[in-house]
Amino acid sequence: MVNKIIGFILAVLVPVVNVFTFPFTGFSGPSSFESGKDSGYIKGVCHPSEDYELIHESNIEWIRVDATYPFDENGEISLYYQYFKNWIRQYVDNGFKVFLVTPNPNEFLQHGLDIRNEADYEAIMDVARFYMEDLRGLVSGYQVANEMGVDRFTAPFTMEEAAYFVGETMKAMYPLAQDEIIGYNLGGMGFLTLTFKMLKYNKYCDYVGVDLYLGSFENIVKNIDIYFAAMNLIRLVTRKPLIMTEFGYIGYGEPKSDEEKREILRKYGFESLDEVKQDVNTFISRLPEGLKKEFETIYADRSDEEKFDLLFNGEFSNHIFCELREGTGLYGYKHSPEGQAKFYKYLIPKLRSLSWCAGSFIYMWNDTDHCYVCGQSDCPVETGWGIVDGQGNPKPAFYEVKEAFR
Repeated sequence: MVNKIIGFILAVLVPVVNVFTFPFTGFSGPSSFESGKDSGYIKGVCHPSEDYELIHESNIEWIRVDATYPFDENGEISLYYQYFKNWIRQYVDNGFKVFLVTPNPNEFLQHGLDIRNEADYEAIMDVARFYMEDLRGLVSGYQVANEMGVDRFTAPFTMEEAAYFVGETMKAMYPLAQDEIIGYNLGGMGFLTLTFKMLKYNKYCDYVGVDLYLGSFENIVKNIDIYFAAMNLIRLVTRKPLIMTEFGYIGYGEPKSDEEKREILRKYGFESLDEVKQDVNTFISRLPEGLKKEFETIYADRSDEEKFDLLFNGEFSNHIFCELREGTGLYGYKHSPEGQAKFYKYLIPKLRSLSWCAGSFIYMWNDTDHCYVCGQSDCPVETGWGIVDGQGNPKPAFYEVKEAFR
């Protein structure tokens, strides 16, 4: 349902915004970050490897990484954080800039800090300020939390609570900034809700990040130029420079046949979707561990009908059947190495031509051997995003990114 709502808005309503927003150039950010052209377009990648030479060859200059929570159960700086800090230092020493994503509110919850409790507020802000002080000279940009609005990243918090967490964290970090830029990103339902909730924190924000994967997670949006319509809408509302904090196109994947899907259902002990509908909780109990945990923790209170709809009428269906559903893709861009390359060849130069688009981060550097959502090695949803393959060999997309970032 979420994909259908977002897809409808992007495909039908958003293009109208182009008429009104292309002439718009005003914004309220700091003058040093006014224009992607003037301040130097950020050419970045998410989840880099340590092949520094090859990353440099691709003309990528920034890396985007997730911060490790800094303290252990005793309140001391953890060994994991020390390792993480040394790890990003290697990138800086090799000539890259670091764009750091701070932990989501649910990770603070795992460490005993809850933004919903007033008593925990100052300790949470202290962690944010710690990053600013301790990583001075290593981190050039901060993104507070990631994709508030996507269930697996936001739960158990409401959007109101998530917006409060992000906004107050930026408010704590912003006065400490020197050359660092600070902002947040939009993903999933956050496009519809978080955008407006964050307006009151605009003065603590240098940019707004946009995560878009049109044609990869849904089979509704078909026109690649909807990217610019959607960005124009965010630009109009926020009046901030935008960074494509994540964007990409799956390099492999196709629909499964009906018979192939039946064979997969049989592995779970069911002959048809009708049978699953009659005993949806048993089906969920047999899912790969990652999917099973997500349903048991986030969607446990949903009705059986709602669970079935989530399983087979959205992204989860692609994980279950290890496919990209019929119709998933942008016109003219196949989910193949060549189609992925063509996607970057078209999109990056157009992004760079927008004075208010300050940069973009390719998702991601290398293909992976399993899907981080469902854990399956043959699931295309989260395994084929790389511009190099799993062995570090350049794919066709590598050369198009290299040229577009040149």
